Amino acid sequence: MRKSLPETMFVKPEDSRLVLLRNWVLDNGVTQIAMKERQFWILAGLQPVAEKPWTTFMGRQILVPDMPVDAQKCLGLFDKQGPGNI
Repeated sequence: MRKSLPETMFVKPEDSRLVLLRNWVLDNGVTQIAMKERQFWILAGLQPVAEKPWTTFMGRQILVPDMPVDAQKCLGLFDKQGPGNI
């Protein structure tokens, strides 16, 4: 089940924790995570410096529909199942 990250989650870096995202995924039976670009970059800031931004979290695909398509493709986030894609 694809769910959008709540608007209040990952809006301020100082209040963001991976445990909040983990609990939200498990409590809601999430299979794909849709989030806004700002939320994605805050999540990326919580990751180890040596790693590039995650394209999945706990095996669930991360989707960022409001990010420019070229950036999504560069990061490996592009949703190939969206409308108009083969």
